[in-house]
Amino acid sequence: MKKIIIFLLMAFLLVGCETINPIDPIAPEEKLTLLEGSNLDSEYIYWYGRHQEIEDSQYFYYTATGFKANFTGRVVDITLSLEDKNNDIYFSVSKDGSDLLDDEVIILSEATQSFRFSFDTYGDHEIKIIKRSEPEDGITSLVSLETNGSFNEIVDLESDAPHFLIMGASGISGHGALGYPGQPRTTENSSSLHSFGYLSASHFNGTYEFVSNSGWGLAFGYNDTSGENNIYKAYDAIGIDSNQDIIDVTYDHQMIPDVIIINVGGNDYSAVINRLSGFEKDQKIQEFKAMVAAFILKLREDAPEAHIFWTMTDGSLNGTAATQVINLLDPDDLACVHVVVIKQVGDDGDLAGAHNHASYITHQKSADLIIEAINLYTNIQ
Repeated sequence: MKKIIIFLLMAFLLVGCETINPIDPIAPEEKLTLLEGSNLDSEYIYWYGRHQEIEDSQYFYYTATGFKANFTGRVVDITLSLEDKNNDIYFSVSKDGSDLLDDEVIILSEATQSFRFSFDTYGDHEIKIIKRSEPEDGITSLVSLETNGSFNEIVDLESDAPHFLIMGASGISGHGALGYPGQPRTTENSSSLHSFGYLSASHFNGTYEFVSNSGWGLAFGYNDTSGENNIYKAYDAIGIDSNQDIIDVTYDHQMIPDVIIINVGGNDYSAVINRLSGFEKDQKIQEFKAMVAAFILKLREDAPEAHIFWTMTDGSLNGTAATQVINLLDPDDLACVHVVVIKQVGDDGDLAGAHNHASYITHQKSADLIIEAINLYTNIQ
């Protein structure tokens, strides 16, 4: 009898449970432990510089381009890819906000290579990886990130930071900056993060975007004396490849710069203009000047609130020609375009870097001059 009563009671309770339609328990929020594919360009990653998705990887070409991610965990594995390699690629790493110039350096030398970064505690951490080698050294891409914990959406604390667009050739890319006189340029002794462009942006805690490659000119350079591929055209493209060709993908200029730093023109003269004479030389000088004017007016149209700092070394032929053009600008444009004379190789008795380029100490001194000009002409703090 007791068994019958218990059975009926259980049946009643079951029917009662079915009739009240309880709410299903809330499933725990899904945590991402692996970032790949479309998640490599999402709220989980913050990018510095230009990049594009190709076959589930994020390709980034220019120097000083890279990314940061936040995660809760202790370990993160980052997989990078290298195609069309000409040289090993060097990256600087920042962990939990450490200075990119003081922390770890990693070297990408294989077609696909994973790097593990460990932290002392299981907790909230930030990892930042920025390439310091140039486009000509090889084509790089981010394949994936994986952690033993979970990735966190990035709160864009840098949305109010000034954005710096930094353009030019070897003088601004840190070519040989970490080397010594008599050394050839290598990817080990070169670093855009030790150049005056990045150092200026870093001083103001700014974000940064490079358009540069050694040997390139504003109109024509060592890469292409005909002028088919130049910095003027690269400005509107996603990047330059390791064959020193402009990648045929238009950049949307989604980041509007507040400050534009330019150091270009030396290759126009040394690769082309200085090798000519008479009418041919005069004609090429006029072509260069026309390109200076066109470039400045294009930048003014694209970023009308930005201040442009055209840098030159004292007495340089390309700098003198550019200054002559800048002095002819109308007052509205001239108010936002400034010529800054920076240090040249060997100034103040400082040693040169590798390949007779500016050393890190010279870049630091040039950055101080640019920072002074930015303080003078802008309200950026």
